[in-house]
Amino acid sequence: REFLKERIIDKPVYKSSQEIFDYLYHSMRDLPKEVFKVIHLNSQSQIIDTIDLFKGTVNSSAISRREVVENALKHGASSLIFVHNHPSGNPEPSQSDKELTRDLVYAGCIMQIRVLDHIIIGNDRYFSFAGEGMIEEYELDFVNLRARGTSEAKRRLYRAKLFPQDLDPGGIK
Repeated sequence: REFLKERIIDKPVYKSSQEIFDYLYHSMRDLPKEVFKVIHLNSQSQIIDTIDLFKGTVNSSAISRREVVENALKHGASSLIFVHNHPSGNPEPSQSDKELTRDLVYAGCIMQIRVLDHIIIGNDRYFSFAGEGMIEEYELDFVNLRARGTSEAKRRLYRAKLFPQDLDPGGIK
């Protein structure tokens, strides 16, 4: 494991999810409970630190989005990679895994900390959200939500200027 760690520390790390899988597989494959790791990276995509942020049960882990962001800021991370195991051995993401990843990508977009991947480790295989195009999809969803929100705010402001009589103390009617 130390050899694999030395291969990955102090050089650009995110060449592939396979490299992250190789680095963490042996330490995570036989864990009886879910463990959620966060790999903090600097602006050159070099590892700052890898930490076990949450430990769960055999089939779930309660992840605080706030703690993930606080930890990233504390480490001065420019980007993040999330890794967790599925003790069942099946690396397919649950709906909860998908929602968590989406929320963390959104939070990263707001805080200007890029989520590079979320990798789920199973028996001799893994699932990569980036590899499946889901990280990019969540980033685009966020951009669209933000654009829609901006458009709606502009429409409300425009309506308020055109029809000031429609304003009441609680807002626009």
